[in-house]
Amino acid sequence: MKMRFALDIAEPHDRPIRHRAGAVLAGAGLRATRVPNSQPWRLPMHELADLVNVSFLDLAKVVTAHACGLRRTGLDELLFGPDHIQQSIDALTYAMHDRQIRREFGVLADGCRSEEAEALAVQERAVRDRLHEAERILKERRVSELTAAGVLPFPAASDDSRRLARAWLGRYLPEEKEALVCRLAAQAGVAPSAAVHIRSIPEKITRCIDNGWLAAPLTDTVRTLLELDGSAFQQRIIADAARQDTRDDALCHPLVLNRWRDQLTEALAGIAASAGNPHIRHLHDLTRASLPRSTAQIRQILGRRRLFAALLQRRTESIRLITALNDGMSLAERRDPSYALLKKAGDQAYDELVRRHPDLYQCIRTHLARYETRYGRLKLTVPKGQLRSEVFHDLDRMASARLDASARR
Repeated sequence: MKMRFALDIAEPHDRPIRHRAGAVLAGAGLRATRVPNSQPWRLPMHELADLVNVSFLDLAKVVTAHACGLRRTGLDELLFGPDHIQQSIDALTYAMHDRQIRREFGVLADGCRSEEAEALAVQERAVRDRLHEAERILKERRVSELTAAGVLPFPAASDDSRRLARAWLGRYLPEEKEALVCRLAAQAGVAPSAAVHIRSIPEKITRCIDNGWLAAPLTDTVRTLLELDGSAFQQRIIADAARQDTRDDALCHPLVLNRWRDQLTEALAGIAASAGNPHIRHLHDLTRASLPRSTAQIRQILGRRRLFAALLQRRTESIRLITALNDGMSLAERRDPSYALLKKAGDQAYDELVRRHPDLYQCIRTHLARYETRYGRLKLTVPKGQLRSEVFHDLDRMASARLDASARR
């Protein structure tokens, strides 16, 4: 997975300078220290490239300057090339929230729009526009890569009643179908670990790890995280969001990602009201509220909004990581030689099910026939799920009648 960047919830203009102790050099009393850079975008390009790899706040400064008009040869590629665009989107999200909350404080505390608040509003709009542009670039690259690999475009839903009847028969008899696929795949030389049926996302991730398609070792830290109950896990993610200078990278493990996203949503719902946000989709503009507040109340609610914004940022990151993970697994599966063999084994398994259970297959076809515009072509006028439930209920009755007849013999 991509590199995580440190993020300090305290604002750069409020944060005291902390000189970090470095390695002791040869010579009495000599020590290397990193001097904070107030304008990192002015560094030579090779130094800037190193800096944005290790310092989230410096990256946030650079992407903000770039969004507000800074241009340098090579800067676009550095910030929005394939290696850094995810991190730059994360930094732009932080910078957008930062400008909004600082602007809100200026407006609410002063009671009017000061020059500083106006400047922050201009920066906020520029950063938001650049964020949307970066998200568009990332989406275009993703679509291009998946299209080149044959994953996209997804095939349209079939209107062939014969194919749908085969699929529903396999869904009705899952154990038998899975056994057929495994046997046929083994005959074709597919390893058992590649042919195992996937019933859940964790099983899919585990298979990809076991097959070497995904490098994500299951460490003791990750195991401990997976074993946490809901309350302890939520405390962990809130602590991570509030302590952004030292992010909890175990939350980015593929087996944790979906739970992280879901509990971030729960945490956002729990804090939204105290943060003055009517929803959890994005950071609502607090200056539109007309309720009078004291300076102490404003500071308190803006502190909650900083945490709310950090949780929003984390949820956006988790969704990007989940998308990247799903894309990566799809690409890895298609590149593996077993993919084509498994597809063929699946088709053969459906054909064998039809041969073994012609009465069940014909029952499904009879249900579908009323929606055919011509032989083999469907135009459903009811939800597919509803129709499938009706069909399976009829198949259950057939199976029950068959058992009763066998018992009477």
